Amino acid sequence: MRASLFVTLLVLVSAVIGTAQAPSTPQPGTQTPGVTFRSEVNFVEVPAIVTDESGAFVRGLTVDDFEIYEDGRLQKPATFALIDLPIERAPAPGPSGEIIEPDVRTVTRTFDGSLYVFLLDDLHTDFRRSTQVREAARRFVQQYLGANDLAAVVYTSGRRESGQELTGNRRLLLAAIDRFQGRKLPSAGLERLAVHLRDVDNNTILADDTQPVRSQEGLQRARDVADPLDSERAANARRALEAISGVASWTADIQGRRKALLFFSEGLDYDVYDPFKSSASSLLVRETQEAMSAAQRANVNIYPIDPRGLSQFSGLVDINARSDYPQLDYGNFRGALRELLLSQESLIALANETGGIAVVNAGDVVGGLGRVVLDNSRYYLLGYYSDAKRWSDKFLRFDVRVKRPGLRVRARSGFLPPNSKALAKAREAETKAGTSPALRAALSKPVPVGDLPFRVFAAPLKGPGALASVVVAIEIDGGSLKFSERNGRLNETVEVSIVAADERAKVQGTDRQSFEMNLQPQTQERIRRTGIRLLSRLTMPPGRYQIRVGVHETSGGTLATVPYDLEVEDFSKVSFALSGILLTSSSAESFQTANPDPELKEILSASPIVSRTFSREDTLTWFAEAYDNSSTDRSVLLETTVHDVSDGRTVFRARDERSIQPGDKTRGQGLSARMPLKDLSPGKYVLRVEASAAPSGRSAHREVPFEVK
Repeated sequence: MRASLFVTLLVLVSAVIGTAQAPSTPQPGTQTPGVTFRSEVNFVEVPAIVTDESGAFVRGLTVDDFEIYEDGRLQKPATFALIDLPIERAPAPGPSGEIIEPDVRTVTRTFDGSLYVFLLDDLHTDFRRSTQVREAARRFVQQYLGANDLAAVVYTSGRRESGQELTGNRRLLLAAIDRFQGRKLPSAGLERLAVHLRDVDNNTILADDTQPVRSQEGLQRARDVADPLDSERAANARRALEAISGVASWTADIQGRRKALLFFSEGLDYDVYDPFKSSASSLLVRETQEAMSAAQRANVNIYPIDPRGLSQFSGLVDINARSDYPQLDYGNFRGALRELLLSQESLIALANETGGIAVVNAGDVVGGLGRVVLDNSRYYLLGYYSDAKRWSDKFLRFDVRVKRPGLRVRARSGFLPPNSKALAKAREAETKAGTSPALRAALSKPVPVGDLPFRVFAAPLKGPGALASVVVAIEIDGGSLKFSERNGRLNETVEVSIVAADERAKVQGTDRQSFEMNLQPQTQERIRRTGIRLLSRLTMPPGRYQIRVGVHETSGGTLATVPYDLEVEDFSKVSFALSGILLTSSSAESFQTANPDPELKEILSASPIVSRTFSREDTLTWFAEAYDNSSTDRSVLLETTVHDVSDGRTVFRARDERSIQPGDKTRGQGLSARMPLKDLSPGKYVLRVEASAAPSGRSAHREVPFEVK
């Protein structure tokens, strides 16, 4: 195999500088610790997977069982933990056969699941194998993504609108995966052969056995035929490597977890071994090293998954192509095999250098996906402080050892420290960290932070013109607010920041609010028992959004963030649509609403609520708007049903019908209904609101899961 040669080319320099450890006290091992965010530039995390001779994971090890060397120098662990996450299956569908997505996102703890990034290499996947990629990625989401896990979908071609930001929403992930379509360039060997055969047909190369000199000249000219797609092939390879570096940079701030990059690809199809015919070979070697270094620094483990499996040659055309020169190294089986090995070597090198596993030449791709899950669910996490004074631009090698005999360790091979300029910028950022708003720093993290429990809900309604008006409601746990006493009153300031970015990561809506509370003890006690509610309005164009909501209380300095995925229809163009559902209840005023929405005050008896858990004494009221863009007489039929999740029974049904006059250009037809809960047994239910237009028959519906206790 030439994989070792490829690795040698990529790791251009060997380590010559050692490091000394900073004094620290190792922490005891813990189960499933939360993510920590260490700002120290020289803090290094090394996940290690330890197996016995049969390949089974070994538990029960302590920090004293490990030795970790950096460039041959023994390091003293500053942190040590066993990460042992439960492997959860996707939730089973309900009696109706579909999974009802909750319309509320809750944060009660810092992210403690697994993190996966699906990097779909459309630039290096044959379009005929697009289905294999989609099926494998879908299977992973459907079978292995746990309730607390987050995943993202990224395309190497940079199609941000086709991808998906980090989310736990399986439907959105599957939709992003289903948009995948391979667009790999034709084989370089076949492209060169086509040029050669065209030249033969044009008599530009002569192969006359009676003229050996000219025949030899023709052979040399045939060997020198260049790949006409060389520059485009190099550009595609660079874009794929840039995507790997981008994912690494994006997740660099996430610590305390392995980060798995599932790289669905047929490998880079550029020959880095022939600098004479491949003009960008040296550049690609350097950029491959930079991509691997970025992944190593960010502790991103790359798992290449080759969709070709065991049928790599199924897509080849006639490998016995006609040519007067059998000595040529392209357009034949020998050349095709060489291209295959080159592409596989690039995948194997990425896995080996970052601590991942390469699923290549695999008849059981599904089994390989299972190994990825195990790798990221149970491992030992060691952290130490490297001596940055010894750093240079040299690659630092890791050597993780276990003292117990018969055990094997798999870990990333090392990391390339930031260069001097980057290190200076990082140190400057550390010194200025105190001047940056804490909430802005938390919102910049790719994963949610959960030190301050709260829940959030968003509902799109029609806004002015083609825009939408999105109602965002937030309910903060009152018991987590750290009031300070002054002059017999209790004081607290709550800061809220909301940022809505579309599928291209362009910010389309923001809101920042700050609420100062100066309360009597009895009012503070009421808020402590329940909480405080805040409302916001965002005016945005239609599209797919991730709304990031952050809450910061200043007395105790605690904060939290949560992402909320939302799809906003173009209510001005669709023939018939239903807005999001706003829900309130007879007990809604138990929460103090800091800023009631003036428009909703005229519609609902109380502010919209975020909680989806009610008592049997409650009466629910829901509100939505129906949008019908037809110009004829019509009526809207409204049906409200409640289904018992346990058995699918319909436990509540109500109908209403109203007429709409032609030319009625109001913002929307307001629909509302009340529903007492006294007859419902404790359990989980789904509220379904369906509106249909007559006589066209067009319809739309929304569903809201809730619970009665």
